[in-house]
Amino acid sequence: MKVIALVLVGLLCVSAETQTRSPGQLLVDHINSLILSIRNEQTEHDDIYTVQQRECGDELGFRKKEVQDAVDALTRATEHKGRAQAAHASATADLIRVKTYQQILEDQVEFITTRRNDRAANFNKKVQNINTSLSLIDGAEQIVNEFANSSASFIQVTKHFNNMFLQATKAGNAGEYAPLLSVLVELSGDGNVSVDNINRIRQLLNELREKLSAALSQLTDNENTQIEVFQARKNRVQDVITLLVNVQGQLTAYIAQLQATITKEEDIINSATSKRIRNQNLLNYASDMCNAFNTEYSDSTGARRKEVELLTKLRTFVEQRVEEFNQYGGDPTDVFASYAKQGSAQAAEAQFLQLRANLRSRK
Repeated sequence: MKVIALVLVGLLCVSAETQTRSPGQLLVDHINSLILSIRNEQTEHDDIYTVQQRECGDELGFRKKEVQDAVDALTRATEHKGRAQAAHASATADLIRVKTYQQILEDQVEFITTRRNDRAANFNKKVQNINTSLSLIDGAEQIVNEFANSSASFIQVTKHFNNMFLQATKAGNAGEYAPLLSVLVELSGDGNVSVDNINRIRQLLNELREKLSAALSQLTDNENTQIEVFQARKNRVQDVITLLVNVQGQLTAYIAQLQATITKEEDIINSATSKRIRNQNLLNYASDMCNAFNTEYSDSTGARRKEVELLTKLRTFVEQRVEEFNQYGGDPTDVFASYAKQGSAQAAEAQFLQLRANLRSRK
């Protein structure tokens, strides 16, 4: 019968407020007030919980979207960076190949230029030898004429022709002078200088001049042809080199652009990663907070339901024994004396006061 003792303690607590209603009815009114207070508190909590649910939905939705946006941005940036890196590697390899080709062609230009210079030097040397030989032939004709007029000695003639033969040997065409050498040998043998011998020498000198002039003309034509071939080849190679230089510039600019893209995508990756981590942490925090709201609402609602159930049972109990409670309206201590054998009145009063304090604290 401790419940009855608790009800009587409640009656003691409210009896001082009014004496117009019976103690039992006052206790029922107080229980009804507590039940209403709890239900009002539940209604307020329902409203708060509704707002919390809406805000949680908005926050969780927003954070999930931010996380997904960051993941999408991270995926795109990673893909873009990968493609840019592949293109960068390919372009770099192309640039190395182009530089290698350019170096090969420049070495080729250097080689053909050196060979052309060598051939030009050889040409000039041959031209100089031929011109020297032609000059010696002119001198030979003059000294032959002087020899024919007896104004020059045979020794002078042989000396001059000896210089011609030395020059021919130096030029590598001594064979061309063999007929002339034979006539001079005949002259030196019998010492008879006839008009026929003089004319024969003059004829051989003219033939030799014609051969050397023809050789000089042919040599010059060949040299000019070789110069044209060299220049055409060099121009073609130079055109390719110029093209390769332009390609190098384009590749260098392209590689720089790709590097800038890689750097940009790395910045996006870092930013997206930070955004994903930040919003994932906020999402986890919001999820924990919303779960705490749910737990708090569930626990509080369950606790209030139990409190209402308990108070409802207590009210039913009081209503069923209202006349019995009215009998103790004059001296409440009699209530505790009647139940002294079943429990401590002070303990019952303390339990009820604690319950009442707990209920009021929920407001």
